[in-house]
Amino acid sequence: MNKLNNCPICNSDSIGSFIKTKAQMHSNNELFNFDQCIECQLVFLNPRVPFDKLKNYYTSHYLPYRGAKAWGKFEKLVENSQHKLDLKRVKRAKDTHNISADSLILDIGCGKPSFLKACRKELKCQTLGIDFSDEGWKDDYTQFDGLDLRVAEIKDLSAIQPDVITMWHYLEHDYYPFENLSYLKSIAKPSTKLIIEIPNFDSSSRKKYGKNWAGWHTPRHLSLFSPENVTLLLQKSGWKVSELDTYGTMDPYLLYWMSRMEKKGIKWDKNMEDEFWKFVFGMILFAPKKWMQKKSSLGIMTVIATPQ
Repeated sequence: MNKLNNCPICNSDSIGSFIKTKAQMHSNNELFNFDQCIECQLVFLNPRVPFDKLKNYYTSHYLPYRGAKAWGKFEKLVENSQHKLDLKRVKRAKDTHNISADSLILDIGCGKPSFLKACRKELKCQTLGIDFSDEGWKDDYTQFDGLDLRVAEIKDLSAIQPDVITMWHYLEHDYYPFENLSYLKSIAKPSTKLIIEIPNFDSSSRKKYGKNWAGWHTPRHLSLFSPENVTLLLQKSGWKVSELDTYGTMDPYLLYWMSRMEKKGIKWDKNMEDEFWKFVFGMILFAPKKWMQKKSSLGIMTVIATPQ
């Protein structure tokens, strides 16, 4: 385990334990500690799992890697839901930047690159996706034919100038957020738009579920941001925040549902068929809450930034 002595955003040494949570979507109940910085209020995993050991926490219990197949006979319905999410993200990118056939959308932490596939189809633009593993696409090469997908780190990128950089729930996983955002600034155009969607520590779901909040995603999430400290991080790394929203493309109900399942102690590697209709019924009951998310965050926030 790697111990930090200073806050990864403001470098303050005024840090102390905030909460201990068990590994989530994992087979055992080992505990991990999150510290909080007294100065900027960032909450971060400390100590953290060494990067080369992180793959031990992406197993059959990790629902996002199992994807729609985890839901058995409801697989097609779940795939349709993912497609709708991808289209919402395509619209977000299109509304943020004027995209042409020559534009390049760079997706950091692309996972299963269905978003980039939707970008190619809907926007007819250039795409590039990177991730630390090819687990998201290695078994579906034909489905993602024509996409530029690389197992790479941000520092490996060169000779490109992206028009839009997207981070859909990536930044909270980043071991070196300041360094990587600074590097992206160095390869960006003056007109480049950076779109970041992340869990919001300062949200009702975190306050409601405490140690069972799915936003911890222990130990895969390293940093839990609030609006003020993610703005500080971007400023320090050369970006200017142009928009900050207390919601995102991801349905906040997912955070509530996963949090309830963590509290319940669900076996995440099981066939999820028997959870499907309960999931849908809960989503219907939750719908009225979403009317308030533009005033008070339910668990997600979006930041849009441009180079300073």
